[in-house]
Amino acid sequence: MTIKSLAKLSVFALLINYIGKAEADSFSLAVRGTACADVSAEQTRSEIRYRAYDKAVLLAVKNSPYVRQEAASMDDYGYNVLAYRLADKALNDITVITVRDDNEKICLEVSGELDQEKTNAVLRTKQPEFNPANVAQIAEKIKRELPKSMYETDSTIPLLYVDDIEYYNGSASSAFTGKITEKLAFEPRILVTETRELADYFLKPRLLLSKIEPVNAENSRYSMSVVVELRKSDGSLVDSEEQNRYIIVNNNENMQETAQKLLTKLLEDALTALSGKLNSLLKY
Repeated sequence: MTIKSLAKLSVFALLINYIGKAEADSFSLAVRGTACADVSAEQTRSEIRYRAYDKAVLLAVKNSPYVRQEAASMDDYGYNVLAYRLADKALNDITVITVRDDNEKICLEVSGELDQEKTNAVLRTKQPEFNPANVAQIAEKIKRELPKSMYETDSTIPLLYVDDIEYYNGSASSAFTGKITEKLAFEPRILVTETRELADYFLKPRLLLSKIEPVNAENSRYSMSVVVELRKSDGSLVDSEEQNRYIIVNNNENMQETAQKLLTKLLEDALTALSGKLNSLLKY
């Protein structure tokens, strides 16, 4: 796993801004922050949202009076690690609001609460030396212990990976992967990962049938069937949505273009039907 992959996973656990003055007894510290990321043609919108999370979290932590005071002796690396650990161990009741989403910027507002007792426990823990060999283990640990969202009362947010479409002859293509990933990036309470090894669930589109049958000298019947499957990381099927259609086409039409349009339409319909159920299906 790359450090970039770790950062992509970790941003969903790093949502900290202002931390109030500490009191003697344990209580929750409300946090809130807003940040933007510029839209770029070289990145998907989900990647741009990841960057917005990163910027908001790191800026918030470095400007937090309580944490800054308690960690004044730390260098930049130690301070960043501290932010990861605080979010991992002490941050609860997270909510995310999109405040801007257009062709120029994506801006997010995040809020949550830090348990002060747990925060102080993390602050008292000596941070380990950075070791690139441990990045995979750190990422897996963060994934397992992502803080609970205010929307999630009994589970953490699972990670979803979009597989390439599989054709009935066994071949596969990434032609639709980016579009599906981008669509799901805007679904509430769904986190899409681009690292297969970190996923808890897999979304698998498959083309089951693509068949042309002559009707007469001028026309043919074109039949197509697709399915989008939701599977757990162990391969077990959670749910699926199948779409079937046939159309009458003129034999002079560009069949490759017609097939591409029909496949796109059926995949969109199947994904729309399945995405409405994802929030209730995605559980640990």
